Amino acid sequence: PPDFDPSKKYPVFQFTYAGPHAPSVANRWGGNRAMWFQLLAQKGFIVWVCDNRTASGKGEESAWPAYKRLYELELRDIEDGLNYLKSLPYVDDNRIGIHGWSFGGSMTSYALTHSKSFKIGIAGGTVTDWRLYDSIYTERYMMMPLNNREGYDRNSITKAAKDLHGRLLLIHGMMDDNVHMQNTTQFAYALQEAGKQFDLMLYPTQRHGVTNPTQVRHMYGMMTDFILKNL
Repeated sequence: PPDFDPSKKYPVFQFTYAGPHAPSVANRWGGNRAMWFQLLAQKGFIVWVCDNRTASGKGEESAWPAYKRLYELELRDIEDGLNYLKSLPYVDDNRIGIHGWSFGGSMTSYALTHSKSFKIGIAGGTVTDWRLYDSIYTERYMMMPLNNREGYDRNSITKAAKDLHGRLLLIHGMMDDNVHMQNTTQFAYALQEAGKQFDLMLYPTQRHGVTNPTQVRHMYGMMTDFILKNL
């Protein structure tokens, strides 16, 4: 935050992608998202981006420990980062949020159903069960469901709906032809069946990313309001 005072405690908002071979920490222009991070910082939030080892881009040895068990090691690494943050005197460890899109949306939803570290999560374009995603990517890391049924069941976010902890906002483009919207609708149904409250925003006409300028503005305004209200 621009008026940072180390004697105060600040909420943390983490961005993650977390997918294999896909680092988020880089010396590059970050587009709309990076500008939004600046806005959040101006409003008093610490914005935290920390790559887990499988996303570090450091080769096969860093990524393949996640074979047949996507999300598990990733969450462990994310929580290791949080443990560092919590050791800092100016971090409010009761107010930590997480956000991501695509694999990052999946990671966010997984974190809120498998961890109690986060007060809120904003998950966009979420894969909620690997059975619902395309075979060329999924089977590279998870094998076929026939050969890794336990892994698919254990890491199904939909099956873990009853364990939701914290306030979750789900976002999905209604024409998403990459992560089909059935991922979010099946998860929403499971949350309803489990009696879990959550927030949901759908974007008609949009695919895996929200690109229409008026809807982009709506989305960032909506996410900002959600953060200010809940974090």
